[in-house]
Amino acid sequence: MDVVNMTVNPTQAQPIGTTECVREYSSSGSKNGTFSSPGYPRDYPEDTTCIYRFQGQGGERVQIMFTSLDLSYPSGDPDNPYDCEDVDSVTVNIKINGEPHSIGVYCGSKRPPMLMSNNQQLVVQFDSRSAPAATGFMATYKFVTNFGVKAGEQADDMVCGFAFHSKDAPNGTFTSPNFPGLYPRNTECHYLFYGQENERIYITFPYFDVEGIPPGCSEDTQSDYVEFSNFNIDLQDRKMHRYCGTKETKAKKEIHSDGKFFRVTFKSNNVYDSMGFEAFYQFRKYEDPFSDPRVDHNSGGTATRPPWLLILLLLTLITPTPFAILRTITGS
Repeated sequence: MDVVNMTVNPTQAQPIGTTECVREYSSSGSKNGTFSSPGYPRDYPEDTTCIYRFQGQGGERVQIMFTSLDLSYPSGDPDNPYDCEDVDSVTVNIKINGEPHSIGVYCGSKRPPMLMSNNQQLVVQFDSRSAPAATGFMATYKFVTNFGVKAGEQADDMVCGFAFHSKDAPNGTFTSPNFPGLYPRNTECHYLFYGQENERIYITFPYFDVEGIPPGCSEDTQSDYVEFSNFNIDLQDRKMHRYCGTKETKAKKEIHSDGKFFRVTFKSNNVYDSMGFEAFYQFRKYEDPFSDPRVDHNSGGTATRPPWLLILLLLTLITPTPFAILRTITGS
């Protein structure tokens, strides 16, 4: 097989009739576009390898989505392939510490999830081995700087950070990077919530699937995780538990802040990936159930009702003889 290296303008990337091709896509040329197997939508040629290289700039990430996948799969059900070895396939590679790592090998006709690189580079390799009667694939690409997160105000001083202010929206949703596709590896994103005085932040997860081993979700177990903190600095809040695994592996309850600020951190390693999470947030007014602010006309300030008066009031409402109980307690 002859090897032919060539650089092609992304808008003119067409099959060239050779047995091997290399195609380059740079964000300096176009921020988005499409790429496909040779001859698509006609049947692709046999014994062919094509390399598609994507190169972003600065803080850009490469996001790809396959709109069609139709590869020859003679060994089983193409809609549910169980083994992509030694058959026509598409492989997606990233670089970690300078070394290539595969984040997925796909075959048959089951479309891959949406994928994202961990840095500015991503490589797709298409291999055909047999004489197929299949059309190959069509995919879209984007160079993005927002990690596929569509909510919040992106923070300029963070690689991946998003701010949410109650004055802008009292509630909403936020997601892991690239949701509902697979989140990128070696990625850390921060979601910062800023409430107003007497507000607390409440968070629930309608969907949660982060690779890891609960309950610790530690680096020792090679876990990806979601972490919560009441501190506006990169410091672990030890009273807040990390989340990992699936939603069914932990209590389905609200998480809330202690004050008007809250930080949610998502962190993935270079080993595993999954779909991540979709979360709902809400800013709520906080009222202390044991205090009742009222105006003190003598001082012009605010007085607080003693907590024991509220306890006495509750006893009056729920007990037919509260004073008998008080006499028993005090011995009078």
